[in-house]
Amino acid sequence: MRIELVQFTPTFPGRDANWRRILAWARASPADIVVFPELSTCGYMYDDPKELEPYRDTLSALAPLEKLSRDTGKLIVGGFAEQSGDRTYNSAYAVAPDGTTVYRKIHLWNREKLLFEPGDELKTLTFQGRTVGLEVCYDVQFPEQAAYLARNGVELLLAPTAWAEDPHGAIHGLQPYTILASATGFAYGVCVAVVNRTGTERGASFPGQSSLVDPFGQLTLIDSADEGHLVADIPFEGMSEARRPTPYNDLATDGRMTIAPPAKRVVAPPVRAPRKRRASRS
Repeated sequence: MRIELVQFTPTFPGRDANWRRILAWARASPADIVVFPELSTCGYMYDDPKELEPYRDTLSALAPLEKLSRDTGKLIVGGFAEQSGDRTYNSAYAVAPDGTTVYRKIHLWNREKLLFEPGDELKTLTFQGRTVGLEVCYDVQFPEQAAYLARNGVELLLAPTAWAEDPHGAIHGLQPYTILASATGFAYGVCVAVVNRTGTERGASFPGQSSLVDPFGQLTLIDSADEGHLVADIPFEGMSEARRPTPYNDLATDGRMTIAPPAKRVVAPPVRAPRKRRASRS
């Protein structure tokens, strides 16, 4: 199974031109799975909900990708500003030939909390016999989310991302989300694809550096902050060995900790001195 990671600079503010570009790239891709960045349909650096409002989309906007997926058999994944009634979510779509899955980002970063409602449900899907999980950007920083997905059968974790240049700089040449992707793959024995965007919006620079990680934490990297793409085979073949690295270890069971509930502390009610009865008047 082949995957294509597509890092690009969305038009900002914008919507229709970005959707057209995503559709054209997905149509031309030689891969089985095509992944685009977070909020790549509209851009990222909106000041407030009113400014974002014209660039939101309902699920009907996915119709052209759904038709393409049915016609070609591809899984197409990316991020969009989802309008659902009077609510807005930072969402990832996963359009497959047999249906569409939408994951709403749970961990919102910084001013995203002024623009979006947080999601509250993890999502997985099956594609070509493999179980796929979804995260979005800041979700990658929380290992318990990946742990839950891995322990529920996820083999490939896809994370559309719009992670700006870290003010503390890269870590030994790698952006923090790249290191988190490597750690996630190694810790849970899964394949991970983090697809970050490029370009600059309102002073925020997005450094690309999208990556595909194998179950041993090894990176295949787009080592660039420019628009670009990576097509590669998904390294599922090492998964069994990575998840059971020795005859005595199994990531699925070694990682399960049994933590006893804290003992209840019994606090006695305070002792109060008896009230003195006042003498009654005669």
